[in-house]
Amino acid sequence: MEWDPTQFFRDDHTPNPFALLILNQPINERAFRVLRKHAKVTLCADGGANRFYSMMKAHDRESIDLPDIIIGDLDSITPDTRSHYANLGVHIIEDEDQYSTDFTKCLNYLRAHVGKFLSPCTSSSESAVSKSEGEERKEGEEEEGGELDVLILGGLGGRVDQAFSQIHHLYSMTQSYSASSSSSGGHSTSSQEGTGKIGNLYLISEESITFILRPGRNTIQTPGTNRPGVSSAEYLLEENVGIIPLLGPARITTSGFQWDVVDWKTEIGGQLSTSNHIRSEVVTVESLMPVLFTLELAGRLKRDR
Repeated sequence: MEWDPTQFFRDDHTPNPFALLILNQPINERAFRVLRKHAKVTLCADGGANRFYSMMKAHDRESIDLPDIIIGDLDSITPDTRSHYANLGVHIIEDEDQYSTDFTKCLNYLRAHVGKFLSPCTSSSESAVSKSEGEERKEGEEEEGGELDVLILGGLGGRVDQAFSQIHHLYSMTQSYSASSSSSGGHSTSSQEGTGKIGNLYLISEESITFILRPGRNTIQTPGTNRPGVSSAEYLLEENVGIIPLLGPARITTSGFQWDVVDWKTEIGGQLSTSNHIRSEVVTVESLMPVLFTLELAGRLKRDR
């Protein structure tokens, strides 16, 4: 499995198509400003709209910079925020399903409508929902078989239970989409058959970018890391990295780190690979079990406190 987590922050190329999902957590505004430029669509999960509104209001842009879609059971969005965005034509979807969180409601919506967000001409700055739900694009306008990555803006520095909830959802939804892709032979499983699928999920928190590595060999691109012997005007990552088992004991083999290991047992309550250091522009992690992989963002991309 190939990973390129810093592609969304680099200026040297256009990243893979991605959606930006705002949770009801403090927003890493520095990262947001960089990511918003290339996002195909920006969604707010219910109370995430309040966070988005407050951020824009602080810059007198609450009526200019808008989310594309707000989704949830709408029990957290304030009446004033909802009215403000409704009056400005933002697409607001009320989903009363009590067996899913607002986080998963947003991901399920993206999964069902992924094709419309893979069009080369679609970006968050143009409304991604400007067309009606039933209107079809012209033949060839969508990127057949493409993938839409999802970057989730959420916090891990607040309540511990909420932090674990976000990691839980990151893991469970990653496994869900990975299993769907495998069972369909790599084809789309959305309602718009053949128009694409959900790709990788990344959690962007106050100081880190975090994702779930699949079983097997994972190769992670890490250019622009602030490490010994490397000089860069604008770093993207600090050298610190963690590899955390989620389902019980795992055995990992790594390369490209200061402290590499071979068939090394790691588990909660035992040995953990935290605060290891990147020492290469490409690192690898091999495991028979999925593991959480977290990278520290460079200081200029961390949330300004």
